[in-house]
Amino acid sequence: MNIKFDEMFKFKKELYSKTALLKAAYNFSDNSYIHLDADEEYYYVYISPKTDKQLLLQKDFINEMLAQSIRHEVYRQTKNIRELMLARAMASSVMVKNDYEMLEEQELFSEDEILKDWFEEK
Repeated sequence: MNIKFDEMFKFKKELYSKTALLKAAYNFSDNSYIHLDADEEYYYVYISPKTDKQLLLQKDFINEMLAQSIRHEVYRQTKNIRELMLARAMASSVMVKNDYEMLEEQELFSEDEILKDWFEEK
């Protein structure tokens, strides 16, 4: 079975990541047939709409490639910060047995402070 692809375009590998290409292609897979190929310098994208009524513009795919490239770059640049935040959140939620026993012995709050009428003048 041969599929005739309506559009073919290429993206430079030095500008776009493979991850961005795959995500962009996946986002168009509901309404289009997509074939991907590559050589040393370019990614090649062949696209054909699944129905005659659907119009797929090359500009839409190019915009999606740009959006996915930016998302991937932000993901790469913020990976260490996200890992650090997650590690700190997990570490602060861990209580060893001695800490827990100390909390039970101490009064965690004072009812007078909690039940205080903040609008009452002194």
